[in-house]
Amino acid sequence: MVTPGAALRRLVDMVSHRSGLALAAMADATITLPQVLLLSHVERRGATSPTELAEAMHTSLPAVSQMIDRLVQQGLLDRTEDPVDRRRKTVATTTDARTFLRKLNAARSTEFDLGLAPVDPVLLVEMAGLIERVIAQLEAPRTGVRRRPRSPKRNEVER
Repeated sequence: MVTPGAALRRLVDMVSHRSGLALAAMADATITLPQVLLLSHVERRGATSPTELAEAMHTSLPAVSQMIDRLVQQGLLDRTEDPVDRRRKTVATTTDARTFLRKLNAARSTEFDLGLAPVDPVLLVEMAGLIERVIAQLEAPRTGVRRRPRSPKRNEVER
């Protein structure tokens, strides 16, 4: 039996990056995938510190600091000092960063739509409803014990 994660990965692999729109948007902005992930973290969290970003991204503080420097130079992040503790810095996305992220998300959605075009529209409606239910559950406050995902067997990983 295929795990939900493996099935989702296969679907995403089949429908994403077909037109190159998202990759073109990143290339036009001269932004790498790790930098996109950093911008997305800052956009979701609001103003945050480099240390908090490094922890959230499971990346070293020097690597995050280097990405922040580059994104500040590109005008995609603003860096400010804490008025109480000048050693503490925070970063926030700029209007240009938010515009870029909207453009990138639109490109990704278009790529998914193109990749899913051959699928029966009735099945797409069912899939969208199921995805929305999963998203709602993931966004809901966590209560009780959650089921841990089982580790895949070796032959499932290789598929």
